[in-house]
Amino acid sequence: MKKNIGTQKTGLLKGLILITKISLASGVSWELSKMLGSNHPYLAPLTVILSIQETVQHSAIYAFYRIIGTIFGIAVTIFIISHLAINGWTIGLLLLGGMLLPVILRVHKTIIHQVALTILLVFVFVHKTNYYVSDRIKDTIIGALIAVIIHMVIFPPNYVKEAQQTLRQFGFHLVQLLEKTAHWVNTNCDPVKGQHLRADITQLLQELHQVQKDFRMAEKSLKLNPFVKNKKQLLKQNEQFLSQLKTGYTYISNILDTFSDWSKTDFISKIDQQQWAIQLQMIGTYIEKQLKEEPANYQDPTIFKSGLDLSSILVQINISSELEPYRYQLSLYNDTLKFIQGLRKGQQ
Repeated sequence: MKKNIGTQKTGLLKGLILITKISLASGVSWELSKMLGSNHPYLAPLTVILSIQETVQHSAIYAFYRIIGTIFGIAVTIFIISHLAINGWTIGLLLLGGMLLPVILRVHKTIIHQVALTILLVFVFVHKTNYYVSDRIKDTIIGALIAVIIHMVIFPPNYVKEAQQTLRQFGFHLVQLLEKTAHWVNTNCDPVKGQHLRADITQLLQELHQVQKDFRMAEKSLKLNPFVKNKKQLLKQNEQFLSQLKTGYTYISNILDTFSDWSKTDFISKIDQQQWAIQLQMIGTYIEKQLKEEPANYQDPTIFKSGLDLSSILVQINISSELEPYRYQLSLYNDTLKFIQGLRKGQQ
């Protein structure tokens, strides 16, 4: 509950900051456009409102696309506008022709939208004022620059903390899954509980996808951000930790079927079950220890431990010296056999 309240407060604060920046940038761009002699100063804040995105990088890219689309749309319209009457058919044909070339050139869809918007507005307003074309280019550039500058210098978005939070959540859920699996193995691999574990694995995979998405967003939020300090290093270290947790997820999802198949034979003993349960618990304990140690190191990346310290994790299971040369072959054989069995089930 406290975590949800904290998340809501953070979201509300970020929303207020975004509204403030849009309002401030709109006012500044309007006044600057008027100072530079624009007769259509509203075009500058219009660009501001459209350009401020979730990160500075996104804003800069969108602003660039808007400028390019505006210039291209004006270039297409200005040469033929005097020969066309204002009606729905001419506007439709002009839009078709104006957007066809960007589509053929495979430019970004944002440019295509801006070309269409520019063609429409220039076609309509150029008949009413001689200054609309020049004002549109000038005010678009002003609005784009003001939007990016204000977004960059006033509390620029930074999603590293959010990425860390989802990473920790994923890590703790992985620990819980390891503990459940250890208990399941130690209690004869009950088929019903095995189905529940598979559902947990599916849910954990969705969490992993969300963590990866959040890390991509965090990486983008650090670009064109002048106040990142050690955030890039911290993010990189968390990415290394995520890579290890992904390996843990792959491991636990792969061994579940093996234990299930093994439990159906007469070859798994109680000692085997206990040893494997201890092994899984040991791995979960070390992951949990690392997760609990991280918060104290968030503010100082120089003391952040990069990933898991696995030096003291022992392999609880030993195989006979006679089988040691064949362990890779046996592993490949088992994986291939399960794969073929899965294909056969798919055809039934």
